[in-house]
Amino acid sequence: MARDIAAAIDYYAAHDYDAVDHEVDGGAAEEPVPAVFEGLSVPVRTAASLLGLTPWTVAHLIERGELRSERGGQYRYVTLTSIFSYRRLTR
Repeated sequence: MARDIAAAIDYYAAHDYDAVDHEVDGGAAEEPVPAVFEGLSVPVRTAASLLGLTPWTVAHLIERGELRSERGGQYRYVTLTSIFSYRRLTR
């Protein structure tokens, strides 16, 4: 599943279909994020494999505010829009 999500992220990054602008703290707009990823999230372990990082590193990125996450019971889920934005910023 992670491979399919990564392929979709790369595809939408190349084509920018249905892009949505988001503002950052300074008021400037970030790179557009495809609207198809709004409201979707994946477990920390899947997010780590999408980013090529360890789950421990992803947890630290969440704590530092570089990735957004949601709580689902005892588990933490990383939003796909934050993964998409992080990948764009680190390339």
